[in-house]
Amino acid sequence: MTKYSQIAIVDSMTPRSVEYYEKLKKVGVNDVIVTLSRSGYPSYSEIAEIHTDIARRLDMRVHAALSTDLKSPFHDARHFFSVYKYLGYNFGSKTMIMCHPDGNVKNQAKNLHELLGYISYFVNKDDLDVAISKDDLDEGVINLEDIPDYFNLTFINPDKLNAGVDRAGTWIYTEYFEDEIQLLGYDYYGFYTGQSNQLTLDTEYVAQEGDTWVTIATRYGVWLPKLLDINDAKYEDLVVPGQHIRLF
Repeated sequence: MTKYSQIAIVDSMTPRSVEYYEKLKKVGVNDVIVTLSRSGYPSYSEIAEIHTDIARRLDMRVHAALSTDLKSPFHDARHFFSVYKYLGYNFGSKTMIMCHPDGNVKNQAKNLHELLGYISYFVNKDDLDVAISKDDLDEGVINLEDIPDYFNLTFINPDKLNAGVDRAGTWIYTEYFEDEIQLLGYDYYGFYTGQSNQLTLDTEYVAQEGDTWVTIATRYGVWLPKLLDINDAKYEDLVVPGQHIRLF
């Protein structure tokens, strides 16, 4: 069973050692999203520099992340860009905006749009990803309608059957690796990993962890209503790993 390509988000909690990164590579992680800045932590660049250096030395693809509480969009964007430039990230690098909204912030949607606008001055919109917690979505802290649909969306929904949201392009499926706090995700459509939708001549697909009817239909270019019909399934039916899905 072929698994989706994986990504790892690294930050101050991630071990800063070559040995740890080699363990990530052994389980199939070749794309690392390095947190370059975090709201309220002006010295975060030192940590980011170490992670960036290790990943590059091991020939891993390196992407950038900004962790924001959405309190000060302009300050967050300015600090992120200074580290982005200093560490040699360039136009074309994928960039994740990791949202951890401060509960006291009013107009969070407005601040998110403002932040995305600033970042878009030096990162192509096609290379931007917005990461949010499924819990924040369920609690109404952030609404899907507040995020333009041309951005990739990463959902943090660990230890569940799937991302829990049809719009998910990337799913953070666990918060732990090798007894360390570590976010690992499946990159459904290759936003980070370059593993694009897979066309196939096979008539059957064996479902894997994280699959939904939407991800399967999108990945294999099958019209969703047709996929449901030929499998005698309903939209709300769960897809479980190992399940045999007819494609044609």
